[in-house]
Amino acid sequence: MSKWFVTWDVPEYKEWAKKTRDGYFLVIIRKETKNYLCVRAKLIMGEKGLPGVEIIEKQNLATAQKAEKVIQDWIR
Repeated sequence: MSKWFVTWDVPEYKEWAKKTRDGYFLVIIRKETKNYLCVRAKLIMGEKGLPGVEIIEKQNLATAQKAEKVIQDWIR
């Protein structure tokens, strides 16, 4: 089974990825003006050009702690 790895780690944007058969599975926390956006998505690698992104789920949360809890639940 593939393991999660960090792809971005800056205060306003954090992203983890896990290899899949046809690309990568992503989980993201993005700091917005008044909340935190959490996203689960698929990064779909084609044969050429930029990859496609398919959003699976997104949540807006009030605090960083709540956002981190959601991400931890998603990557278990």
